[in-house]
Amino acid sequence: MALNKVTLRTAITADFSVIRELAHDIWWPTYGGYLPHGQISLMLDLIYSEHALRSQFEAGQRFILAERAYVAVGFVGFQPKPDMPETMRIEKLYVQPPEQGKGTGKLLISRVSQAALAAGCSHMELNVNRNNSAAEFYRQQGFVIADRVDTPYHGYTLNDYVMRKELGSNGKDAPW
Repeated sequence: MALNKVTLRTAITADFSVIRELAHDIWWPTYGGYLPHGQISLMLDLIYSEHALRSQFEAGQRFILAERAYVAVGFVGFQPKPDMPETMRIEKLYVQPPEQGKGTGKLLISRVSQAALAAGCSHMELNVNRNNSAAEFYRQQGFVIADRVDTPYHGYTLNDYVMRKELGSNGKDAPW
C-alpha cells in the first residue's frame, strides 16, 4: 500500500477519541467564521464527546475513518433514517482542511453509498449549514437541496439545507 493513498476503515469504539479529536480540529476552522463560538463549543460537547459518540453508535450510527499514512484525516457517521428506512442519513462528514480537495470526502460518500445500497436504501440525505461551502461540494457529488430548515438547538438555530441524492439500483449513483 502506498503511504500517500487514503484508506478507509470501519471505526470501532476505541476510535471515538480519534473522531472527537478530528471534530475539534475541523470544526473551529470550518465554522469559526460564521457560528457563535459558544454554539461550536456546545455542539462539540453534545455530539462529539466519547460518551455521545458511544450513544450514537449504540443507536445504530456507523463511523468510517479516512486515513493517510495511518493518520486519521477525516470521518463519516451514517445510519438509516428512522422514519424513512429507504434513506441513509449522513449525520456527519468532516475532512481536515489540508486534506480537502484531494478526493477524501468523495471517497467517504462513495463508501456510504455502497453501504446504503447494501442496506436496501434508494436515497442518501444530509444536512449542511447554509453558510458552509461544503454545500457546493455536495452538489458536485449529486446531492440537491430538498429543503431549507431552521431548527432550534439549545438556544441557537441551525440554519441548514437538507440535501438528498437518489441512488441507482445498479450500484451507481443516479441523477436526482
